[in-house]
Amino acid sequence: MRKEDLTYIDWNLFSILKNPKLNPHIVLNDFLNNNSEKITLVYSDAHLGDLEKTSTDSSERRKSDLKYLSKKTKDLVIVKYFGRDYVDLEYRNAIEFYETNVTDNSTAPLVQWQAVVKLMADNYGSLRDDIIKAHFNLDPKSICNFTVSQLDELIKMMGISKSLKEFIEFGLQLRGDTSTNPLTYIDYYTTAYMNLDLIGFFPDSMSEKGNFSNLLNDSKHSAYGSMCKAFITNDNKCYHKSKFLFEYFKSDSKLIKTCKLKNGTTELEQDLKSLTE
Repeated sequence: MRKEDLTYIDWNLFSILKNPKLNPHIVLNDFLNNNSEKITLVYSDAHLGDLEKTSTDSSERRKSDLKYLSKKTKDLVIVKYFGRDYVDLEYRNAIEFYETNVTDNSTAPLVQWQAVVKLMADNYGSLRDDIIKAHFNLDPKSICNFTVSQLDELIKMMGISKSLKEFIEFGLQLRGDTSTNPLTYIDYYTTAYMNLDLIGFFPDSMSEKGNFSNLLNDSKHSAYGSMCKAFITNDNKCYHKSKFLFEYFKSDSKLIKTCKLKNGTTELEQDLKSLTE
């Protein structure tokens, strides 16, 4: 099995497909059911990260969601383990993987990184909005829609960095010593995704607790999706960040969205059909 043969769907959309009500979701669900032998779905540690945010009072719902994820993907997982410089593709039961995830990755460097993530989670929203206001003179709720070359010029003009590439590398330097956790494509991609949000490119809302974790998981969904045959999402902001980064990293993955469709489901149906050709 090759990553290039897989179809990746983020958890937001997976959860909708449990009981689809809107026409685009019904179209997608019917397509997947009718082409179950041709379409190979996969899950990742980012899905487990999304499910980890389920309230402890809803452990039964989490277990039900994990069973659903396990069934839809037939326990095929794509994951970049801590300390490895490559991405694994293997079969692991989603429930068992979720239960052992913390134990499997309990290394000192990761604990330190998780502390950094928690610090960012507590302060990211206000920090990002201050940067957008001070350096871009924009309302944090607004969006920008730049090409790679335009964003390179904007970053240079604002004095933030000489290019998006350099800006990404600066973000990676904040991780400190990476000798035990070599930087990989996933690291570059997720850092670029977070940096796009930081400078106000289709920024995620940070109005609620846990939204930074959502952003972090979305960056991983997009990164894994960029390595597959297709990445399907119902998140418009994730779609636009992914569209930018698919071009930037020269991904061959087909990016498909089920939200904010301009021409009904015609284009969606054509995109889905192309996955079986």
